[in-house]
Amino acid sequence: MKNSLFIPLLAGTFLGFLFQNHSLSHALWWLSPVVFSPLWQEERSSFGKSFGKGFLFGLAMNMAGLFWLVTTMVHYGHIPVFLAVFGDVLLSAYMALYSGVFWSGTIYFREKIPVWALPPVAAALWTVLEGFRGILFTGFPWNPLGSLLFGHFPFLGMAALTGTTGLSFFIVLAGGILGELLHRIRKEGSFRTTLSWGLSFGLLVSVWAFAGHLALQGFTEKKPPVPIGLIQGNIPQDQKWTAAFLKQAVDGYLDLSQKALSKGAKLLFWPETALPVVWNAPPTALLPTVKQVESLPVPLVTGTLGVIRTRDETGYAFTNEAVLFSGTGKAVQSYRKRHLVPFGEYIPLPWLFGWLRPMTGITGDMRSGTKGVLFDVFTGDQILRLAPFICYEALYPSLVREMSLKGPDFLVVLSDDAWFGASDAPYQLFRQSLLRAIENGIPLIRVANTGLSGVMEPDGSVLGKTSLFTRQEVTISLHQKRRTTFYRLHGEWVFRLSLLAILCLLAGAPLLRATEQSSERTVP
Repeated sequence: MKNSLFIPLLAGTFLGFLFQNHSLSHALWWLSPVVFSPLWQEERSSFGKSFGKGFLFGLAMNMAGLFWLVTTMVHYGHIPVFLAVFGDVLLSAYMALYSGVFWSGTIYFREKIPVWALPPVAAALWTVLEGFRGILFTGFPWNPLGSLLFGHFPFLGMAALTGTTGLSFFIVLAGGILGELLHRIRKEGSFRTTLSWGLSFGLLVSVWAFAGHLALQGFTEKKPPVPIGLIQGNIPQDQKWTAAFLKQAVDGYLDLSQKALSKGAKLLFWPETALPVVWNAPPTALLPTVKQVESLPVPLVTGTLGVIRTRDETGYAFTNEAVLFSGTGKAVQSYRKRHLVPFGEYIPLPWLFGWLRPMTGITGDMRSGTKGVLFDVFTGDQILRLAPFICYEALYPSLVREMSLKGPDFLVVLSDDAWFGASDAPYQLFRQSLLRAIENGIPLIRVANTGLSGVMEPDGSVLGKTSLFTRQEVTISLHQKRRTTFYRLHGEWVFRLSLLAILCLLAGAPLLRATEQSSERTVP
């Protein structure tokens, strides 16, 4: 029994390790389907035992993949270490519930459906549960399984057809076929049976790779390249919000912007809250500095703060915004972040978690926006349409797709990853955000306070990637490669088909059970 519990723990820990930022984890990405092999070694099990194994698998996976939370809570939330570890365990345990349902559900379906159908059904079940994890209780879509394929061509290219959801489906499907192959070798040793499963695995990988290669070809240049400047200020989080440091921080961004302008940049991007004041009502002492920002000779997209009136006792609340300054001395458009970070930008269930409010400062009680905005940018010789998103929002594929359907020239993500310190989180956020470019066939520009910043072209190329905790500007002549993708047109079709399949199987389970009982009664 102890050994049977150790194996899911070990497999989950290894899968969580693959989400970390290590050269070894990047090199071993291809082993991700193998971690599901232990599931295929058990044929019958009670719901409690199978759920428990899946829970342990998910707990280990998420604790290993999300351990950066401890660093964030201790160093920036000033939470005691034991509480930070407890918080990591609590979140990991919540996410492990989905893995428990996946494990026990797969064992349940093994007894109801033909053996050849189990791998795709298991992949559909994982897909549905991963989708609901990104929806329920405002959602936490961090570290989808498919993000492990980031940077690994040509398998990554299928995101243009299936989205990242489809990449997750592929990994579990490949793991199911491989697991069934190993199970048959151990149980039967029949060359004919193992050959059929081996050929199925080879065919799946070959077709997926070939289709992914084709999906990354054939992009056309819609408009001439535009030189852009990404400004990474590297402002320490503990200084960013102090009054004494505000002017120095903004002056730093202005200095870097001048360097980008000297290299010919016609459009500038500053990170999330790079202008850490209410942009249309700054403190009097900072008014001259804000005027300098407005007066930059080219358009600027920057993160900043806004304020709205409320009906509570304070009468107002802050908002997290992106603002477009026109390059002619005025702000012309703004976008208010729609999907706030729970426990970072607002406190969910305040009657339960209200005690955390003093630890979050002014960012812990923000209000969200209600609609997306397209920025119309005049760069002199052409008009560009930008779809802005702020940090965490880029983890929601459907949110980005919604704006992609409106035909922007670029997707823009402004972020501030200083909260995460020197952890795995900035790398996880970077690769998940950039997947949106491949899904929608539109270049994505990402600029972050402490990094990682860079540009993702829709063919999977990463341009101008910066390092963590460096103060720098990157000027890129960005080509406008775009193409309508199947995912952009049809959205989360893999999730919808998977959900339909699982619901149909669950609805038919009583019929299958009745058929089994009937056949048992007729046996002489």
